[in-house]
Formats: sequence, C-alpha cells, structure tokens
Amino acid sequence: MLGACSLSAQVITEDTSKAEPFLKAKKFHSGAYLAAEGNISQLLVNKVGFHLGFSLNWVVQHRFVVGAKYHTMSSQNDIQRYVEPGMSSTPIPLIHHFAGLGFGYIFFHDKTFSLQPEISGGWAMARYAVDTAHRGRSDFGMIIPAVYGTYHASPYFHVGIGLRYNAAIGCHLGTLKSKDMSGMGGIIFIRVGKFN
Repeated sequence: MLGACSLSAQVITEDTSKAEPFLKAKKFHSGAYLAAEGNISQLLVNKVGFHLGFSLNWVVQHRFVVGAKYHTMSSQNDIQRYVEPGMSSTPIPLIHHFAGLGFGYIFFHDKTFSLQPEISGGWAMARYAVDTAHRGRSDFGMIIPAVYGTYHASPYFHVGIGLRYNAAIGCHLGTLKSKDMSGMGGIIFIRVGKFN
C-alpha cells in the first residue's frame, strides 16, 4: 500500500515538472507574414477592375494560415449607367472596399514552391458620389475562394501568383447587383515574414 502511494506521488511530480504552456511546447510552431498584392478581376460584366490588397497572416504548425485582409479598388470603373442612367454623361467612378478574415492550408511548406488554397469572407462596400445631392452606398457580404502558388526566395521573402473568385452577396446599388461585383481574378503578390 505504501509502495503504491509513493509511485503515484512520483508520477505526479514528474508530470508537473515537465509540463509546459501550449504555446511554448517544443512541437508547437508559430510564424507570421505580411502580404501585399495586386489583382485584376472581372467586374461589371465583361470589364475588369484593379485592386490593391494587404493582409497580416499567422501560420501555425507550418501549414495552417489565419489572416486579416483588406483590399480596395484602384481603377476608375464607371458605373454611371447603373446608378444615374440618362442623367449625365459624366463618368461616375465606383468606390469599393473589402475587409475580412481568411483561412488557408499550405501544401509543400518545406519546399521551394508551395501551394495554398484559401477561403476568405467578410464585409464589402460599394459606393459612389456625384455631388452632395446624389450619393449611394451598399454594404454587402463577399466570399473569396482562392489558390496561391508561392516561391520561397528566402526564409523571409516570398513571391507568387494566384487565382481567386469574388462572390458578392446582397449588393444593391441602383441597378448594380451582386453578379456585377462578382467574377474571376488573377493575383500577383509578395510576402515578407517567416513560414518555417
């Protein structure tokens, strides 16, 4: 009986002395990178729009990626026929923003080239302004499935290309609808940070 008690006490002492917090465990790996991207996307039915985007990403166990993302339209896409048809011949540029979260998985993280499928979702906004009397805005959702191919030029610098689809949900701005804000897109990007 005494021997059993001693053994039990020894096991408890050994476990607690070697226990480490989860985030400091030897098998846990965490990294992060900052990304900047430019993309060209199908927009407004057979037209294209240019966007600039930024994201801050956390990489867990070399493979799982969680990112905070933002992109904004940098091209001057005229939506006059959607929001002020027949009122004026003056172009009305579309103003468009997106902010959300992305979740991805990195394949071949320990190779020179890696592949990363991802899905992002969040808030989007489309608006325009003609003058103080003519303004419009629509807030809506957007889901963006994407896949990235990354070349790891160095441990801290990475470049690549990608393909994505912008799926707008609930956009209503004049006659501008979700289908007008949805479409395929191509991406070129740089990433600075630590993957491995």
